[in-house]
Amino acid sequence: MPENRKTQFLIKMILSLISIGYAGLMGFLALASLYYDMQIVNQTAFAALEIILALIFGGTMIYTRKQIITSICSLFGLLFYLPVVVLYYSSENLIILVPLGILSVTLFFTSGAGEGIKTILGTIYLLLYVICILVYYLYVSIFAGNTIDVVTYQSVSPSETYRCYVVDTTDSSEGSTRVIIEPNTYDIDYGSVKFVEKGFKRVVYNVRKNKLNIVPVWSSNSKDGDVLTINDEVRFRGSDATNLDDAYRYFTSSKRKFRFLN
Repeated sequence: MPENRKTQFLIKMILSLISIGYAGLMGFLALASLYYDMQIVNQTAFAALEIILALIFGGTMIYTRKQIITSICSLFGLLFYLPVVVLYYSSENLIILVPLGILSVTLFFTSGAGEGIKTILGTIYLLLYVICILVYYLYVSIFAGNTIDVVTYQSVSPSETYRCYVVDTTDSSEGSTRVIIEPNTYDIDYGSVKFVEKGFKRVVYNVRKNKLNIVPVWSSNSKDGDVLTINDEVRFRGSDATNLDDAYRYFTSSKRKFRFLN
C-alpha cells in the first residue's frame, strides 16, 4: 500500500506540470489581447483544438488539484482571463471566450487551495472584473463616442513588409478619412486562429472629411524600399521605418501601444 501511494503521488506530481501549460496559454492570451486582434480562421478546426485542450488541462488539473503547482495555476487563471474577455469580447469570439471562461471558473473552484484563499481571491477577482469592465467601456464610450469606422480599402506593400488601410469615420461632424500603416510581418498565425498585430498603427494621412474614396498607391525602389503615395504625395518610405534616428523608427518595441490606445 505505501508503494502504491508513493507511485500515485509521483504520477500526480508529474501530471501537475501540465498545469504550467495552462498558465502559459492563459498568460499568452492575456498578453495577446493587449496587442493583437484575434481572428478565428477555421471554426471547425479551432473547436476541435479547444475540446482537446480543455480535456487535457481540465482532466489533469482536476485530478492533480491538490498539487501545489496545479493549485497556483488554477487560482490565477481567472486573473489572466480578465483582459481576454474584456478586450476580445464580440459575438465572433464567443466560441473561445465561453469555453475558456467555464474552464477557468471550474479550475478555480476545484483547486485544492484552502477555502479561505479561494474566498479572498474570488472576492478580489469579482471586484476587478466589475471595475475593469466599467472603466474600459467608459473609456471607449468617451473617446470613441458615436463614431463609426469603416475600412474602405486595404493593401500590402510590394515586399509584403507593410500593409495599409483606409478608414472612413462617420461622426456628428464631417467625419474623417485616415490612412494607417502597420507592419505586415508581426502577425502570429496558428492555422485555425490568427493574431493580427495592432500595436504599431501609424496614421500617415488624416483629413477632416469622410467618403473621399482615397486609394493609396504602393511602389518600390532600391533607395527607399516600399513607398506609399497618396494623391501624388509621398506619405511613407520603408527607409524611414528603418532609419537609425528614433523619430523615424515607427515599428520598434518602444513605439508599441495597447490596442485600445490606438
